[in-house]
Order: sequence, then C-alpha cells, then structure tokens
Amino acid sequence: MHIIRNIGERMSSNEVDIFISNFMSYGITNEKEAKLLKVATSDNVLTIEPSIRDELRAKIFKNMLLNLIED
Repeated sequence: MHIIRNIGERMSSNEVDIFISNFMSYGITNEKEAKLLKVATSDNVLTIEPSIRDELRAKIFKNMLLNLIED
C-alpha cells in the first residue's frame, strides 16, 4: 500500500494520531481498529528512551497496518 511505504522511519504520537484520523475519515479503519492503533503506539505504552521511541512507534504502526490490510 502506498501509504505504508510513505511512512517514515520515525513517527511522533501526533503524526500517528493524524494518520489514524485520516484513515477513519476515508473509511480505511473502523473505530475499534483506530483505538487499537492509537493505544499500541502511545507514549504511555512506549516508555523507552525518547531517541528510539519514534522509530519503534513507526515500526509497530506499519506492521499493524499491514496486518489490517491483509485481512
């Protein structure tokens, strides 16, 4: 999917929120999927060193999106 390939190597929590909001607006994800994406990539869950948190967040987000698309 074009969107996933264009997601960078790092993402802030705010960037993820924007993507999720857009996905919901375009009907790509439903509310339950959006909540799971948001929770799994939140700063509350990723309580690791800030220098690697955004990189890990991008990897988690991309992987979750790929799995949603494959279903």
